[in-house]
Amino acid sequence: MQRENWFVTPIWYDYAEFDFGAVARRCNQLKESNHPNRILSNVGGWQSVNIDLNAFSEFQVIKKILDQKINEMSNDIDPEINLQLDNVWININEPRNSNAIHVHPVSAFSGTIYISIPENSGRIVFHNDFSPIKHYPFVSENSPLFFRRVLYTPKNGMIVMFPSWVPHEVEMNTSNEPRISISFNVKQIKRD
Repeated sequence: MQRENWFVTPIWYDYAEFDFGAVARRCNQLKESNHPNRILSNVGGWQSVNIDLNAFSEFQVIKKILDQKINEMSNDIDPEINLQLDNVWININEPRNSNAIHVHPVSAFSGTIYISIPENSGRIVFHNDFSPIKHYPFVSENSPLFFRRVLYTPKNGMIVMFPSWVPHEVEMNTSNEPRISISFNVKQIKRD
C-alpha cells in the first residue's frame, strides 16, 4: 500500500557553534541594566523587548547564523519564496520559570536559538491543538503520524524553527541555573 503525507507540520532544527559564554554574558548584562522587558508567554522569567542583533558585537554572529538557517529553511520549503528575520528578543528563565502555551500571530515562522541551557531547564513542547485530531478517537504513542505533542530537549547552540501558528510552550526550569535563549519571528517578503 502507498502512503503520502499531506498536511504535515514541519519543524526544522540544527546546531551552531559560537561563543556561548560571551552571548550569555551580554544577555545577562541587558537584563541587569534594566533593559526594557515585557510579559507575554513568560511565567516568571525575563523577556526583553525586541532587540537589534547588529547593535551588540556579541550578537552579530547570532544574526549571521539565523540569516543562514532562515535561508536554508526558505529553500527547503520553496526556492521561489523569500523569508527574512523580522524581530528578535531574549528569554531568561530562572529556576521555576516557564512559558505558557502560545502562538506567534502575524508571523510566518518562529524559532529559538539556545544560548545557555542547563540540564532539566525545560523542553520546548509543540502541541497539535489546532488540528481536528483533538476530536479523533484514535491515539497512538508510537506513530508520529498521529502525535498530539512533540518535545525537543534543547542544548547550547540548538536552533529550532517552526510555523508560527503551532502552539508551543516551555516546561518549567527545574534546574538551579538560568536558562537563556534568543527567540525570533520570520516574515515572508516579496521577491524583487
